[in-house]
Amino acid sequence: MGFLDMLLGVENPLGDQEIASDMLKDSRFSLISLGRAVTEATNPQLKGLILSNLLTAVEQHHQLSDLASQKDWYKPLLTPQQQVRNDLSMAQNIT
Repeated sequence: MGFLDMLLGVENPLGDQEIASDMLKDSRFSLISLGRAVTEATNPQLKGLILSNLLTAVEQHHQLSDLASQKDWYKPLLTPQQQVRNDLSMAQNIT
């Protein structure tokens, strides 16, 4: 636990699974934002730059989701019902 954590009263630092989950969420937001920006850009040079960033972001998202899936932190193949059951079970373990 670092000094800043002690000052802010953080007792349980984030684990790898929580960090990966946050990164996946942020990555999805970036992909959506970049995708919208590519479709709305009119300047060809700007559009090319944004498209390049989008392709890089897609590759990085794939790498992150593959890592999270391998670690069994991210389960993209569960049915919606299984996902809800899994989320409820994890929520009950928190309390």
